[in-house]
Amino acid sequence: MSTMNENNIVFGKTQILESAIFTPREKDVLDVILQKDQSYTLEQARQELELFLTKEVI
Repeated sequence: MSTMNENNIVFGKTQILESAIFTPREKDVLDVILQKDQSYTLEQARQELELFLTKEVI
């Protein structure tokens, strides 16, 4: 029997932005980088955020 955890559940952009999991600063970044019509797991949202924040500035 498999167990569901937060990594298996997907959320829309609006749900992620309304969650209490991310700080207001993180939500500002996520609002820019997440696509409106896609769904993300919390882990995917964290990975996208980390990728954006560690990107080299040209």
